[in-house]
Formats: sequence, C-alpha cells, structure tokens
Amino acid sequence: MIKRSGGTGRLIVLDFDGVLLDTEGTSIAVWHRLLRDKAVELRRGISVRPDRTLDRDMLRRDLLDTVGRNRTQALWDEFERLNRAEADLLDAGAGVRPFLAHCRERGHRLAVASGNCRDWVESHLERLGIRSAFRSVHCAGPGVRTKPAPDTYLGALRASLTAPHQALAVEDSYTGLAAARAAGLAAVWVTDAPDSAVPPGPVTRRVRTLDELIGVL
Repeated sequence: MIKRSGGTGRLIVLDFDGVLLDTEGTSIAVWHRLLRDKAVELRRGISVRPDRTLDRDMLRRDLLDTVGRNRTQALWDEFERLNRAEADLLDAGAGVRPFLAHCRERGHRLAVASGNCRDWVESHLERLGIRSAFRSVHCAGPGVRTKPAPDTYLGALRASLTAPHQALAVEDSYTGLAAARAAGLAAVWVTDAPDSAVPPGPVTRRVRTLDELIGVL
C-alpha cells in the first residue's frame, strides 16, 4: 500500500514506453500490419507477453527462423521507421498530464528510467512539452544495461541522492518491475492486462492509468 506523503518531495521514477506514452500498443499494431503487408506468417504469431508488452527477443528469433537473417533485418529496419512515424502522432498516455500536474503541486520529484535509447525518450518528452517535469532522465545505452537490469533506476537514485526505500517506481512491464525490484524500489504497475496476469514480484498498487494515483500520492 502506498503511504501518502504530505508534500515532502518523494522521488517517483517512471518508465517511459507504456507509462508516459503508449508505444507498446502502437508497436504491436505496426508489426501486425507490416507482417500482413509483407505476407509473412509466423507460426505462433506476434510474441506478446501476458503483461501486453511486445516480446522483441522472441519476435526476432521467430523472424530469423521464418525468413532468415537478411530479411529479418530489412523487416526490423522498416518497423523502426513505421513505428517512429506512428509514435510521433501519439499524445501523452491517459492520465499522464493530470498526474504530472498533481506531482508538481505536491512537491514530488520526478525522473524517468527507460530501457529505450536517450534520443527516443528525450525527443518525445520535448515533443509532448513535458520534459521540464522531470529532474533527470536515465536511459539504456553504453555502460547502462537495459531492463531487467537495475541500472537506469540506480542512476535515478544517484542523481537525486535518494535511498531506494524513499522512492517509488511506476512500470507497465514485467521486465521493468523486475528492474525496479532489483534496485530496491517499491513499484506501481500500470496495466490493462487481465487479472490473471501476475507480476514477477509484489507491487504496491495496480492501476490502469496514472491519474488513479492522484488520490494516494
């Protein structure tokens, strides 16, 4: 259970894809269209985890087995181009702007911990006009392992001089929840997955949109 703080500036560290911007749903839809248009049929279809996030590693293996290395790379390159174009049309996720405004009013400090690259995350934050809401942004890249490694969360803690027990993570994926747990943070799970989907560890709360947290933070 989340203990509400009285405007004490708690550190809240948010994932980007799937939490601040619904790029997970977009990427799955892009892959479905792309494979249909290219007449590529995978034996088990698009690989989606129970948390409704795209399993990119499994998808790449399935593509390699089906169409070979060269065509897999060509399909992946086309996906990246199409996915970026689609993502550039998206507004912030449901409840994001009210949640950010609430955190500003309550004096909470915000950071981003993303498994994606910095260019992707920073460019979208600027495009959406919400970059100034975050004191720091931490992304996977050279020397920073992607999730489920805890590196991006540990970076957010170091940048804010905050102990893990004083911070809260907000994640949408199993890998992200595992990363937050490995860094020692309690976590909220933002998901529209069915109730049968069970997270990889305990979560303090499960919500469908960020603004559901306004009453408890």
